[in-house]
Amino acid sequence: MSNDRKTLQDYRHLVASRDISVHLSQDQQAMILKTYDYGLNAMTDIDEMLLSSVIRQLKTAIQSEP
Repeated sequence: MSNDRKTLQDYRHLVASRDISVHLSQDQQAMILKTYDYGLNAMTDIDEMLLSSVIRQLKTAIQSEP
């Protein structure tokens, strides 16, 4: 079975070294703290949706033109 997962190195050429900003809701911020304290394995479906929304916002900010 082949492992087709990409490494971090595969993505480095897609990004520049720059600051990005996103606005996180109170629930999103709380989700980040909860995930840090308890890990990904302790997430509920709602927790996963909130974390996904944070990741989506970060991805959008990273991919936007400076």
